[in-house]
Order: sequence, then structure tokens, then C-alpha cells
Amino acid sequence: MSERSLPAPARTSGPPLDKGQLVDAVERVLARLREARPHLEGRLDRATTILTVHLSTSARTRPIKCRIRSGGRRVYLVASLSSRGAVYEVSPADWRCSCRDFFRNGPGCKHSLGCFVLDTASRIASQTSEDGAQGDEDGDDDPEASMPQEDTAEELTYAEAEAWLKGQRWITAKTRPNNPHQYCLKRNAPDPDMFDAVVRFLQERGDVYRWWGADYRQLVANRHAHWSMSGPGQAILINRKDLEQVRKDELRNRGGGGIQWRWLHGDLDEDRAALRREERGQDELSGGGA
Repeated sequence: MSERSLPAPARTSGPPLDKGQLVDAVERVLARLREARPHLEGRLDRATTILTVHLSTSARTRPIKCRIRSGGRRVYLVASLSSRGAVYEVSPADWRCSCRDFFRNGPGCKHSLGCFVLDTASRIASQTSEDGAQGDEDGDDDPEASMPQEDTAEELTYAEAEAWLKGQRWITAKTRPNNPHQYCLKRNAPDPDMFDAVVRFLQERGDVYRWWGADYRQLVANRHAHWSMSGPGQAILINRKDLEQVRKDELRNRGGGGIQWRWLHGDLDEDRAALRREERGQDELSGGGA
């Protein structure tokens, strides 16, 4: 594996990892998780597919990359194997993922499981290289103890956030005619604490979305993408944009991010041609074609 794709513990100390040891460690971690968490069998199967591709392809095309964010925060970037161009961010601090499965169903998506297995196996293989032995599988380094956990009952659920967002008074942003969207105000919310809870939820569970060089977290609910410019306690409003508008923005490359949510689109060439036909028709109706 390449230096850039390995977790920090495997890169910063000890001898280089042996690929055979890493593959063996991955298989052992997966086996232990299947035994400990049988209800995750389907997701572990999908995570295994990601890991198989990762371990069997060249460094340039491997789907899992380790990156360092500002402040030294380490994250994994996981390229989708099914949606071209889609990349999800996984935090090894709490194994949260930016994918839709995570914010709809909570911890334990295939991306976070794949990164967790690779991270744990890399540390096991690194220790094996240093000790010259397989190590104790029943020792203190227990994958089950630190793997993505279920949400607590006190945390907001996706259904609660979706229902709250649906019930707000949404105002059209008239000052941004070239970027059609709506917003709701904290001062109009009956419960300011719930407003802050929803802001926290959408920033933790939303998909990473790039807009003119800045990354935002956008939560998809009620056929809209929702985002906030500030965090809980500071945010005074929540924005939303209809997914059809998001789809058109991506086709036009408005915002500079291009196609980010592949699941919004069908055949891209046909989608762009249909959008051009629609815009020509609007121009003719308004007299722009005269």
C-alpha cells in the first residue's frame, strides 16, 4: 500500500507494512466483526467489496485515501464504487460518514466499516511487523470496542429532523435571484433549542457539498438540500434548495463543483441536452429569441 493511503499509525512508526500481513489482519478483523455484529452482515459484505478493491488495485486507483485536514485532523476519503465522482468523508474520531446511508440510518455504513477495518488491521499488521509475531487476537486492541456505535436515544433522529424542517416557515431569498433558495429564521422557531439541534444534526450528518471552493454540509430531506453557514448557537437561519434546482446547478456547473451528487442524474449528456432545450424554450417565451 502507498504511504498516502495508509492510516497515520501505520505510516509514522515501525517498519513498512507487509501486504500479506495486512490482508491477513483485514480478514481477521472482518471475521471478528461478523461474529460480534451479525446484524451488520449486509453492510460488512459491501465493506468487504471496498476493501477487496482497495487491496487489489494500484495506489493511484485505490478507493480509500487518508488525508490531513487543517489543525492536523485526520480523515478518510472513500470513492464510491457505484456512483462515479462521489467521494465520502469518514472521521476516524467517531466513524461518522458523509454518505446518505449514515445520516438516514446512523453509524455502521459500508464506508465507515471499511475504513474502520483498514485502520484497525493496519495497526495490527504494524504491531506484527514490530514484534515479529501474529499478536494476541484476544488482547486489548479489540476492534469491537471502538467500532462505530449506535446512536443514543437522546440524539436527534433523521425522521425528527425531517419532520421539523418540513414544518418551518420558508422564505424565498429575493436578494439571490441567480441562486434560488429559501431560508427559515431561528427567531421564528417555536423552540430555539430544537433549531440548534437541527443545525447540529445537518452539519454532522449532511453530505459534503462544494460551492465555489468552500465545503458545506447539506442534509437532504423532503426533496430539498438544507445547510447552515454557522454552527449551533451562532446560526440565525437555515437555508434550503429544491433538489431539482441542485440538479440543474450541477449540470450548469454553477457553484464550480460540477457533478457531485450522481444519484440526482440519469444520462448526463441527455440531461444537459434537455436542460438546453428547456432554456431555449424559456428564452422564446420571454422574447429573448427574437
